[in-house]
Amino acid sequence: MNLEPCKTNESQVLIAIDSFIRSVCEYYIFDNAHFRPKLKELIPLFKSIYRPNLKYSHSVMLFQKMVSDLDLLADTYDIDHVPKGELLTLTDKAQYDGINVRWELQSLKVQEHKNKNSLKEYLKDLIWHYSKLLFVRVDLSIQQEFQHEVNIEVFHQYLKTFINRMQNKDTCFNNLHGYAWAVEQGEKKGYHCHVLLIYDGHKHQSDYGLGMQVGMCWKKITDEKGYFFLSNTPEYKRRFEQQGSLGIGMICRNNILQVDNAINAAMYLVNPEKEDQYLRVRTKGMRTFGKGVYDVSWRRKCKDSAARKVIESN
Repeated sequence: MNLEPCKTNESQVLIAIDSFIRSVCEYYIFDNAHFRPKLKELIPLFKSIYRPNLKYSHSVMLFQKMVSDLDLLADTYDIDHVPKGELLTLTDKAQYDGINVRWELQSLKVQEHKNKNSLKEYLKDLIWHYSKLLFVRVDLSIQQEFQHEVNIEVFHQYLKTFINRMQNKDTCFNNLHGYAWAVEQGEKKGYHCHVLLIYDGHKHQSDYGLGMQVGMCWKKITDEKGYFFLSNTPEYKRRFEQQGSLGIGMICRNNILQVDNAINAAMYLVNPEKEDQYLRVRTKGMRTFGKGVYDVSWRRKCKDSAARKVIESN
């Protein structure tokens, strides 16, 4: 991973630090040839992006402790001349605290399972309530050439603006009956958000057109730094339709296969098996998953017991 200090990509730096600390915690044999050069590479990058007001993962905070310990030695040694014994002490501390890193990763998986169950029940209620729904899937991210300009605070502000417009059902979100979103962090895509939008199928039929409008809304919010990937293109949908697994576009309550596919496809938003897509940093009070509210007083209940039986079987 080539990280230039002059254009430091916060997301890539944190992923590199997370990977480094996890390798130190998992392997008990000290490798001075790897450990010292990696510290030299990562410390200046970390110092250029670290902000104490943010909430970092346990792995990043372990690295921050290493940096603090080395700073105490700075008056006596530069990094090239820190005794091997001092570096061994750093790895011993990291390995001792490594249980917290593993515990955090396990806790994230548990939370993903809870989110998955919550989203599944939410979708069942919506499909039971409405006979036709239009499912649109859009992934929101930042173009690679601008990722060094968009740290987690900037990305979160963009996302809050987007979610606010979605909740207010402005413009391209008109006749929106439901939604869900999940924020992740990847090595290439950086900070990104998977979004599922569920429209009134009686008032909207063009899922591709709506998805393009949503994507352009994201680009406008991000001052053209944003990038979006739309799953509702004819080519993308055709591929899944041929496999019998198409779960986006128009979903009719009385079509068993469509309902089953829609629920299964939506689970990708909260898939606990996805590797290394968790956030290594958050702003204060930042959420990584959200969905609409179904249980409101004005919703009627569907009386189609056969349809409900199909939905409940998922």
